[in-house]
Amino acid sequence: MGDEGTGESTGSGRELLPILEKAADHPCFECALCCRYIAIEIDPPTTNQEYDYLVWYLYHPGVSVFVDWDGAWFVRFETRCHHLTPQGLCGVYERRPAICQDFDWKDCERHMTDGPPDKWLFESADQFLAWFAKQRPKSYRRFQAWNRKRTRAKTSRELRRLKPVPLVPRVAAR
Repeated sequence: MGDEGTGESTGSGRELLPILEKAADHPCFECALCCRYIAIEIDPPTTNQEYDYLVWYLYHPGVSVFVDWDGAWFVRFETRCHHLTPQGLCGVYERRPAICQDFDWKDCERHMTDGPPDKWLFESADQFLAWFAKQRPKSYRRFQAWNRKRTRAKTSRELRRLKPVPLVPRVAAR
């Protein structure tokens, strides 16, 4: 049988593992932020289409875009790892992916003391467009003109594909 005192027996010969918790002095105590999102690096936007993609990303709940202090652009997806336990521990610690093994808590944005973790963070299309207009005004004006032209060209064709549906008045509940 296994080591004595490591857990309780279920009576079926299987041993229950003890519940583990992080100590209050653990650097990741009550955090697990790194297990609650993924971020994918993207090329910095340079074309109207790429700026449009950023707007589209930001129209989706749980998606943000950020630029780190080195100038790298990322799309961030709020999504919890399936293996994060209720205690904030890794449920597959011994066989976790290399990216998890290589992560050093000292690089965690929560432990940065010299300012915000990101140079720019966009959580909505409006935030991004306001930044775009201020930081890159010439590109923003070109983007607006491109978008107006594209929209005018497609709107009439798209509208022909729509069929009006008669509105039916709702019957009041009694």
